[in-house]
Amino acid sequence: MRLEAEAAQLAAELMRQRETMMTRVPVHEDFADVSPEPMPVFVLRPDGYLVQKDSKVMFEHRLPDGINLSYVGGLDLGELYHGDVSFQMTGNASPMTIILQWGKEARYVVIDRVGRVRVSLTPPGE
Repeated sequence: MRLEAEAAQLAAELMRQRETMMTRVPVHEDFADVSPEPMPVFVLRPDGYLVQKDSKVMFEHRLPDGINLSYVGGLDLGELYHGDVSFQMTGNASPMTIILQWGKEARYVVIDRVGRVRVSLTPPGE
């Protein structure tokens, strides 16, 4: 099914982003979440998602027509960072649920506090 495949691909890209963040070398042992180089940012949009570093798009994926993306949770640091998925260098994350919807069907890509990513048929807590 198209929706299941899109959810699986999104989960795989998020896991790759988490691994990328965990391989960063910190500036100083006292500042484990500070890297000497720009961090890649995973950005969610209603029609897909992208990874960018500075202002350069490194990867972009557009969802097929009819599939919409929305989300609940995560960090909301204002207009500039709205919609970003945030993993720390430890692998931890700001919990969020990304919803892929096609008509009445939906898949939920869930990111928990320790950075685990999974695909679910039901929203978290149900």
